Amino acid sequence: MNYENGRNNNSRFASSEEIKESLYKIPLNNGNPEFGGIPLYTDSEAVYVESTDSHTLIDGSTASMKTRLIAKPSLLTYIKASESFIAVDPKAELYEKMYPLLKEKDYKIFVLNLRDFENSNCWNPLLLPYHLYHNNKRDKAIELVMDFASCLAKSNHSSDPYWHNSASDLLTGLILILFECAKEEEINFKSLSVLRTQGYTNIRNDVPFIKEHFLQHLKPSTFVRAILNGSADVCDSTRGCIVSVFDAILRPFIGQEKLIDNLSYNEIDMESIGKEKTGVFLIIPDENMLYYSLISVFIKQCYTELILEAQKQPKKTLPRRVNFLLDEFASLPTISDFPAMITASRSRNIRFNLIIQSFNQLYQRYGGEAGTIKGNCENWIILHSREKDALEELVYLAGNKNNEEPLITPSLIQTLSKDKREAFILHKRCHPFITNLLDIDSYPDMKNVNEEFIYPRNNRKVKYFFDIEKFCNEKGSFFISQLFQEKTHEEISNDKKREKNHYMRNDEVIIEPLFKSTVSDDDEKGDTDFIERVRSAIDKIEESNTPQHPFNLFGIEHGYGWYGLTLSIIEEVRLYNIEHPEDKIYIEQIKEKFGSLNFYLSGKPDYLNKMIRKAEYESKHICEKCGARGKTKKINNWYFTLCEEHRKAKIKAKYDYELEDRLYKEMVKNKFYGWK
Repeated sequence: MNYENGRNNNSRFASSEEIKESLYKIPLNNGNPEFGGIPLYTDSEAVYVESTDSHTLIDGSTASMKTRLIAKPSLLTYIKASESFIAVDPKAELYEKMYPLLKEKDYKIFVLNLRDFENSNCWNPLLLPYHLYHNNKRDKAIELVMDFASCLAKSNHSSDPYWHNSASDLLTGLILILFECAKEEEINFKSLSVLRTQGYTNIRNDVPFIKEHFLQHLKPSTFVRAILNGSADVCDSTRGCIVSVFDAILRPFIGQEKLIDNLSYNEIDMESIGKEKTGVFLIIPDENMLYYSLISVFIKQCYTELILEAQKQPKKTLPRRVNFLLDEFASLPTISDFPAMITASRSRNIRFNLIIQSFNQLYQRYGGEAGTIKGNCENWIILHSREKDALEELVYLAGNKNNEEPLITPSLIQTLSKDKREAFILHKRCHPFITNLLDIDSYPDMKNVNEEFIYPRNNRKVKYFFDIEKFCNEKGSFFISQLFQEKTHEEISNDKKREKNHYMRNDEVIIEPLFKSTVSDDDEKGDTDFIERVRSAIDKIEESNTPQHPFNLFGIEHGYGWYGLTLSIIEEVRLYNIEHPEDKIYIEQIKEKFGSLNFYLSGKPDYLNKMIRKAEYESKHICEKCGARGKTKKINNWYFTLCEEHRKAKIKAKYDYELEDRLYKEMVKNKFYGWK
């Protein structure tokens, strides 16, 4: 069948002339080609490469010569054309083969060696988002941190996504605390480990340090508080499980000192890769996937930095082309937003060359997005495959001859000759073809190359780490309450100095208990006036439009004996909120726990924090029932702070509260208590 324009609708193999016209020719004796690229065709005189920014997908099962026919020759052309590259190098073959040529061509070389941490350059995966965080790009920084946490968590997650998601949130939150509070030299994995240990150690009952001394001071709308509440504000057993999963995620990185040292400093400037000729080698043990997640993080961060650099350029493209040569691509943990990355990169002078062992592996890793990745690769190189679905897809894409027979068969693809170095090629809009590729040792440039290579040495040691306990003690609750509001520490310190108008003039006041003895003979109805004052204070808080007050969410969950401790604090909150309508304090909970008063506020200033601490301390010596002097005792497996009469009544009555009241009245000679 012919179209009206005379074009034939039947498929055929491309001729050698058609192939050569569509590719860039690099004579084998040419030392300085203008472009480098993936070799798609060779003859006795030249190699023909994909010189445009089109992406390439290389599929070949184990031992199909992907490295010798594709990876090494591609690097050779990049180096000859002075293009930069980032190469995943599972066996360190690429680095050791290309090192002499790179030195000869004056390349900047960076090696992240996860096979041997001592023979490696240093890279700190936390520093790029840290710098973005402090350079008015917080949204991008948080995006990278969440990608980082999710990538590490996914490589260790259980079948239940709750634990994976919770551990990922915990890691994200702790990293953001470091970004907000720590110095640059303290941004490292050791700080993460110490922060987790200090922050999630219970200081009393089942309350972790990070909740008591840090999170509860932050504003309720703070992102860090929201994501960390999932681990800090849960029961002890649930928190223990989340922290256990978190520890499993970090264990590979904090269990080896050499790796911690390697990941605590930065010896690579990612943005310079698109400006200066640079060779980056990511060496990973292909027999052990423990550190593959770091490679995915490195690729995403490198791409992000290159895109930011391209945006600074007049033409919004990198001055020097950057090639990502990603071996074992489908084995790496999912790279966040990779389909979007591969779609947008071409216009920035970035191209991806993806080497996989099977299409099925790619689908397992990226699901439905694998189709987008394949569709954005205009060149497909097939060295060998026995996947039924992949073979059928290739037969379909190759098309039919004029007699309606398929141009190729699954048998043809399966019997491509390894000895002849055959490869089946789908190249852009050209007809498919089968080519004989050149082995790396057949390139003239490689015949006289000195085989010596030198690995970098890592002699750095971690010197600094962040201490959250010291930070909280030194900075105080007001300082903490102002964090995560895009203020510098200096600005917060200045705000703190200006905060002199305290409503409680003497913030060292000792709060006295309301009742110092049992009920007097003269008051048969109890202190009804006091109750009215408490209700009046609460009404005033509601009238001042404070979104939360004690009875709104939780109620005041303690006995009347402690109202003398809480009333003054409630009044202080009301007055503070009138003077600070844009920075209100929220009362979250007031309750008894383990025989002690617990008063939870958000963002409280130092003077109010002192009042609360004193009230909580005083509560351990005041009867919760009547306000008389009391002691904290364990009764019926529960802790209570009671006067002697109430303690004896509770022991006798056990869980019968009516009997307890009756026994108490008898003990005080039937003096009526009056509060019902």
